[in-house]
Amino acid sequence: MRWVITFLVVLTAWMAGVLYLALPSPNGGKFLGGCLFAIGALNAIFYKKTGRKFFATTQSSRPFVARFWLCIGEWGTQFMYLGIGIILAVGGCILLVFGSA
Repeated sequence: MRWVITFLVVLTAWMAGVLYLALPSPNGGKFLGGCLFAIGALNAIFYKKTGRKFFATTQSSRPFVARFWLCIGEWGTQFMYLGIGIILAVGGCILLVFGSA
């Protein structure tokens, strides 16, 4: 589970960097914000199904990869997809609302 939290923290830092670069730009990143919001919303809505399918796929891969995802577990994989969706959707909302037209 620590790997998932670490990954989500790194993704949040990346999103902060994207916001830092896109907000002062002339177009404000409205298109990017819309895309990020759509991807994040779909990821957050379908996190259980996507996490379950991804976890099942990883169990038939190489032993190191299968053991890594087995340690995280199916619930951890679903939590990772939910976190990704929330981070992307919030970043997209910020770009849509505060981005300059």
